[in-house]
Amino acid sequence: MKRSMIRTGCAVCALLLMISSQPAAAYAALAGTAENAGTETAVTGTKETTASESAQGASEAVPEIAPEEIDAFFDDSVFVGDSVMEDFRNYAMVRRDTWLGRLKFLAAVSFSTYSALRPVTAKSIHPVYAGEKRLVEDSIAMMGAKKVFMLFGPNDINITGIDGTAANYVKLAERIRAQSPDVEFYIMSMPYTVKGHRDYNLYNDNIRKYNETMKNLTIEQGWGFVDIATPLADENGDLIEFYSSDRDIHLRRAAYDVWSQTLRDYAKSELTKAAEKAAAEEAAAEAAKKAAGPAGPVAASGASD
Repeated sequence: MKRSMIRTGCAVCALLLMISSQPAAAYAALAGTAENAGTETAVTGTKETTASESAQGASEAVPEIAPEEIDAFFDDSVFVGDSVMEDFRNYAMVRRDTWLGRLKFLAAVSFSTYSALRPVTAKSIHPVYAGEKRLVEDSIAMMGAKKVFMLFGPNDINITGIDGTAANYVKLAERIRAQSPDVEFYIMSMPYTVKGHRDYNLYNDNIRKYNETMKNLTIEQGWGFVDIATPLADENGDLIEFYSSDRDIHLRRAAYDVWSQTLRDYAKSELTKAAEKAAAEEAAAEAAKKAAGPAGPVAASGASD
């Protein structure tokens, strides 16, 4: 389904964005938390150390994640989606001197999971890579991408509905993984519209159901979920009008400033959880080693005559 787009390159909009000091309302940064490591104990001499205490000490020992590590999280990443993602690509292109310059994109106006599963033809909607329209799985394999961030929904929700789109996500992921078995998947939530907007099945109550379904899907599939919709919403769960370019789901550049920070916060959370897990495993191994104690002397196997 073709979707109209209103771009934000006019001088008035640019001036508005330059002078605006409005913060990212309702922004909730994602933060990783260490899991409880249990209460099993390891005894070494007269000192008793619980596994939870070891995990706490390991968590405290994890250093702050450096900005360079957060940047590196997005190495070998590709962002796949429709016109909303295409606008993010345009936003990133003018910021190539930042971490955004590391990103690759496979995006096209009116692209959908439905389109992604169809054959490539002269009239089909598929992103162009290396000068040609290609199936997403072929392009990703050619790129050698290791992380795939996907944002679909605005077009799918009126074609296959919520459950049908979820099923298409799984089919598309299977096709991608058939050629790129080590790839990791991340679904990005669909942005809301401004209050009162409706385009058939595309309205905020339905978008909330869609995002909840996608979040549950990532749990079932072991994928990541990046919520970029909530940081752009007001207290009622509608898109803040300041961020909208058309009162629909298309966004101004200021909204992509929020996306950028949200993605970095997500990366930091994931890296922190990984570091805490590694530190906890190391602490547990050290506790187990101490519990075993030093090896005693080898007893003599026989008596001298």
